[in-house]
Amino acid sequence: MTSAPKSTTTAEIVAPPSLADPAQQPPRGGEALPRKTVVAYGIGQVAEGVKNHAFTAFLLFYYTSVLGLSGTLAGAALMIALVFDAVTDPLVAVLSDRTHSRWGRRHPYLFASALPLGVFFYFAFAPPTDLGATLGIDPEYALFGWLVTFAILTRAAMTLFHVPHMALGAELTSDFDERTRVVTARSLSAVLGTTVAVICYFVLVSLYQSPEVPDGRLHPMPYVIFAAMFGLVIALAVLVSAIGTRDRIPYLVEPDDLGAGQSLFQALVVDMGEALRLRSFRALFLGFCTCLVGFGVTNALGAHSALYFWHLSIEQQGIQGVGLLVGILVGMTYWRGYSARHDKKPAVMIGMMVFTAFAALPPIMKVVGWFPPESSPLYFPLIVVLAFTATFGISAPMVVVGSMMADITDEDALRSNRRREGIFFGALSFASKAASGLGVVVAGVVYDAVGLYQGLDPANAPPEIETRLGWITGGIILSLVSLSLVFLGRYSLTRERHEEIRLALERRGDRQPSGAPVP
Repeated sequence: MTSAPKSTTTAEIVAPPSLADPAQQPPRGGEALPRKTVVAYGIGQVAEGVKNHAFTAFLLFYYTSVLGLSGTLAGAALMIALVFDAVTDPLVAVLSDRTHSRWGRRHPYLFASALPLGVFFYFAFAPPTDLGATLGIDPEYALFGWLVTFAILTRAAMTLFHVPHMALGAELTSDFDERTRVVTARSLSAVLGTTVAVICYFVLVSLYQSPEVPDGRLHPMPYVIFAAMFGLVIALAVLVSAIGTRDRIPYLVEPDDLGAGQSLFQALVVDMGEALRLRSFRALFLGFCTCLVGFGVTNALGAHSALYFWHLSIEQQGIQGVGLLVGILVGMTYWRGYSARHDKKPAVMIGMMVFTAFAALPPIMKVVGWFPPESSPLYFPLIVVLAFTATFGISAPMVVVGSMMADITDEDALRSNRRREGIFFGALSFASKAASGLGVVVAGVVYDAVGLYQGLDPANAPPEIETRLGWITGGIILSLVSLSLVFLGRYSLTRERHEEIRLALERRGDRQPSGAPVP
């Protein structure tokens, strides 16, 4: 059983809404959260969405094709940062689960992360031009060290925000479908933020085209300006989310004292061990992680593929990017409704099959000659349609997986008598970042393996580069997403089973994730 709320905690920050007013009642199962709460909570995900897209879609291209770092070294730098995530994500998860403060369990970390996250994001894209000479070492190794340092710092600051933020989403409501609404708001905000970021990126690279640098994607300044602009956006999004959800603190579950006396490391081992005993958690963690590695490879090689495989102009790549983002926006609405009608697991699995078909097969078809030639009027429109449909499919796990993980926290609470959303969402956060990070690492190795190098003119690139890119990217996506479907097939928490769990928790008198005390 969780401990009773302490009288000296959140009441000092903000008076709880009047429970006599039905509009201010915290939601229970089947009731809706206030729209302002959902919107404010969702806005925080702009930070994670912009950072993730910038790191997967732009950072590798920037350090390799613009700054001249080898793909292997760039991938190694990002892999080192990923190793740090393997430590910080679960530690922050356990720490936030066990935090006693006037600001609740999650909000102290949201406020603390805002400024460092924005600053470190900027510096990741702004290495000094004379860094090697200043340090007296080889310029490439100086660039490698800079990337390692600020990739680690940016990821650490993101962990400080993202793990508590996702756990907070699970605590706002215990309703099966309302949780999908919360995750949809979170995912939608990430996509909208990313859309604005992508548009700004293409505007910037267009402005920096010149006779000296005919393709603005190969000029360094757009990336520095982009990082300054969106470092500020990231910091503001975190603050808006923290401030906008502060009035829910009185209704959130307090940490229990069952782990009192354990060190942070002991608590991590115990909590993670118990989480892994849940079959649905293992299935969701492994399936989601494996799927996102394939998606991460697609994102990380997206700029290279647009330039050297599909041979798109800047304007065409921008239109393709819009198709990708519109596909996600349409898919989020569709898959939320589909999961409400049919359940969450089939929504995720069907969406992933759609993504695989429309992301993995087209590059292979182009290599073997089953795709319209580049001179065909169907060539570019078909690329846009494929981009739309692929991201329409991948939006299913984006919308539904977080909701599925929230349901798992209830299953754990029934079995363990504890509320520890942090450890589960710490694992989900690590799965997401590890997958995208591993995708970038794999993409860095592929960059070198296919024969790409800084300044390579797409018009003069050897044809074998296109062939290798097509086979490798298509094959990676096809194999990884197929494996993820095998893992997800073992997920067993249905709508009916979750309702049984929620009613059992109410009968036991547990304080629910919505914050409403059970009568």
